Amino acid sequence: MTLIIARHGETMNNLPDPAFHTVDPDLNARGLTQVRLLGERFAGLRIDALYASPLLRALRTVNEISMRRNNQPVHILHELVEVGTDYATLTHEQALAICPAALPYETAPGACDYGDGYDLEIRDPYYALSRAYRVVSRLRQTCPEDATVLLVGHGAFNQRLTAAALRTSFPPDFIFSQDNTGVSAVNYCSGGKGQQVTRLLMMNDTSHLYGMEAGGGIPALGEGRLSAFLS
Repeated sequence: MTLIIARHGETMNNLPDPAFHTVDPDLNARGLTQVRLLGERFAGLRIDALYASPLLRALRTVNEISMRRNNQPVHILHELVEVGTDYATLTHEQALAICPAALPYETAPGACDYGDGYDLEIRDPYYALSRAYRVVSRLRQTCPEDATVLLVGHGAFNQRLTAAALRTSFPPDFIFSQDNTGVSAVNYCSGGKGQQVTRLLMMNDTSHLYGMEAGGGIPALGEGRLSAFLS
């Protein structure tokens, strides 16, 4: 199984001026360009399942990928929301207006109701890591062993997802950073003597953005490493 973890495109909340920050922000102009390039990057690669958070910026991002894959269905997984999200997410009807390929929610939409969970996620970095481990475990149990699964989520939670995918911990002084539309990929396979091997294929790869400021196209950098496993 190959697990691809991508972050949403840029929003005004990713910029330093808090005057432009909003709850559940949409992509800004730069973010829209980023996700278009991300969608083009994945257009011709094998992806068996698409998953995304129900937050606006993630839905906008996964829609660009889905559209370039003949409107491949998108599983909306509530557990992919950003660390500390404590506000109501979009309903399925609202999600369809942004991503027409969105399937019915796999967990109940609405406010992120995990008791004190989301408050604890802000105060305790290991609390969100446990949620990430549950997501990875669920996918490995329910998806075929040779499947390629793409998750579109958020910066802080994707750091935990990467740690969980690599089956490691998340010390506060060691962070798997991910830029907007950055791509990380982990592959699980059988090694010698039938042992399970976890391979890191790429980390925070943004080669699809090279030349964006100059209006350049998408270079092949990084694609060989990924496409070898997705063909």
